[in-house]
Amino acid sequence: MLTLKQLESFVRIVELGTFERAAHRLNTTPSTISKRIAELEEATALTLFDRSRRGAQLTEDGEQLLEHAMATVHQAQKILELKHQPAQLHRIRLGFTDLTALTWLPGFLATFTQQRPDVRLDITIDMSRTLYQLFQDGELDLVVIPADQEAFTQPGVESRLIDEVEMAFMARQGLVQESQPVELRALDGYTLISQGKRSGFAQQVNRWLHQQGTAGATLTTDNLLALVGLVTAGQGISVLPHRCVANLAGEDVLEVIDTAPSLPRIGYYAVFRDNSRLKLMETLAQHLTEAADFTQPFFLRASPDRER
Repeated sequence: MLTLKQLESFVRIVELGTFERAAHRLNTTPSTISKRIAELEEATALTLFDRSRRGAQLTEDGEQLLEHAMATVHQAQKILELKHQPAQLHRIRLGFTDLTALTWLPGFLATFTQQRPDVRLDITIDMSRTLYQLFQDGELDLVVIPADQEAFTQPGVESRLIDEVEMAFMARQGLVQESQPVELRALDGYTLISQGKRSGFAQQVNRWLHQQGTAGATLTTDNLLALVGLVTAGQGISVLPHRCVANLAGEDVLEVIDTAPSLPRIGYYAVFRDNSRLKLMETLAQHLTEAADFTQPFFLRASPDRER
């Protein structure tokens, strides 16, 4: 049977000129080296050294085998060196909406970069429709966006539910005078503020409102914090992730408007491609799921006086 030790012994004999030097280099005995060469000649049915001459003189067969043996020993050495090399750096381009950036993304990045120094994350923050278009164009590898799971049922695209966000109509304290729960039709008398058409979040809310026979938004802004500011200033009502916004603005400023029917939760999904890096993407999606918490702005998480 042909072995790597036989080939290595053969190469070292040729390099150093004698069996004795090869044995010393390989930390073994000349008799062991001789045995390996005999086994190699038997395995290959070749006579490698001219034993009628002094020193380690190669035969023609030995010359032919030498090139292959050197290449094999070299490749084996490179394989053994892999364990000493740093892990390959994986670059992943991620896209998130501003709600994620406002809540759990900073904490996720701090933890994940410590756990996986072999992964470099390039982050884009934008509206969900823009992010999904960048994903479809191949400019992002994974996006976390609000949507119905059916939206991603296309070949080669995988999706994982990251978290569901509890939604509610919110307004400045005292703005809505009707007794609660409020019939949705009664809200038509107020200005409804929402994010714009590039927001998947707003799209789902408006779709649900139309299904209930209620008009959509009459005032829009793409910036979530600007939207919260308008509601806080009493400019209208809005559908918001109420636990996050209540922690941001304070319970004494805004109130939840209970409605009949009540709003559904909105799912946030990690969307990525089924390709050669699927295992890495699935691992990343699992880390995202474990980190996801849309209930509190990241800059308030250290405060012991606020509930999560």
